[in-house]
Amino acid sequence: MTDDRALVAGELRGYRQFELRDDGLYPLVHGDAGPWSGEVEHARCQAGGDHPAPARGCRCGLYAWYLPGAATVALGPASAVVAARGRSVLGDRGFRAAAARIEAVSLPVTARWGPASKRARRMLAERYPSTKVYSSPRRMLADHPPHDVGALGIHPPPDRSRTYRAVLVAVWAAVVVAVYSLVAVPRGRTAELAEQWWPLLLLLAVAWQASLVWLVVRLMALQGSPGPGVGTGGPWKEEAERTTTTGANE
Repeated sequence: MTDDRALVAGELRGYRQFELRDDGLYPLVHGDAGPWSGEVEHARCQAGGDHPAPARGCRCGLYAWYLPGAATVALGPASAVVAARGRSVLGDRGFRAAAARIEAVSLPVTARWGPASKRARRMLAERYPSTKVYSSPRRMLADHPPHDVGALGIHPPPDRSRTYRAVLVAVWAAVVVAVYSLVAVPRGRTAELAEQWWPLLLLLAVAWQASLVWLVVRLMALQGSPGPGVGTGGPWKEEAERTTTTGANE
């Protein structure tokens, strides 16, 4: 790849997660660097490199995915939409940017109701006044859909996280419905059926448990990736890198 940079107007939208604390939104990686700014966060090389971030050949920069799936799987962190600007290194699934602002944030499950929700919303209103706050990722994504990055030569692979979640819910619901439907069967008949078909019932139970474990593991694998370009085996391919600069650079 050459080091030529394309100029892109505006900002590049991405998705990532933050740890919601009482004093701000902390990145899941390098959280000791402190929370993101309420305005524009500027990247710094946490490895101590003497270069502006992001740099080719280094892992520095502010990370985000092009598609929301991997950034909305985890139940603990807060899912967010970020708007990147300045020099950006583009990978096959995500990018590293020189600067970004938090455009929108979805509260984690633990902070969507009651006193915890009030505290979180109050803190976000004070620290991030220009950031829209949502109660669920679904509503946030409806208002902040992904940008089409095809014109930049980037074609992200399909987002399978929603399919995994839909299948997980379907498998769980199918068994729940089947179990509750036994209420309509006379008690004596239920025992008779269980005695007659117990090998098949045992096989179905094992298959159900195995499918649930497999789906959860797949979702946790997406959740466990700290970000595009972090670590080996993650959602980043060096050969797919492009370097671009947005027109919103400060």
